[in-house]
Amino acid sequence: MKDMPWNHPYLDLYRQKNIIICIGQGAWEGELLPSNRELDRILCEKQVPAWFDYWGFDVAHDWPWWRIQIRYFMEHIL
Repeated sequence: MKDMPWNHPYLDLYRQKNIIICIGQGAWEGELLPSNRELDRILCEKQVPAWFDYWGFDVAHDWPWWRIQIRYFMEHIL
């Protein structure tokens, strides 16, 4: 995506969508954080609105947190 030209037709499609990316920063998240932050930066640079929601360092990639997150995001989406 970082090499995608500014006039690429997908960018206009992306700009019309509601993009939400939820990222915990706890267990099992460490090696993915840099690439998620890079995607955040690239989308911002390409003027594609996206909500990157970085959760705390206590938030793990696991069911208990997913249950909390789905309730939280459903309130914002619906």
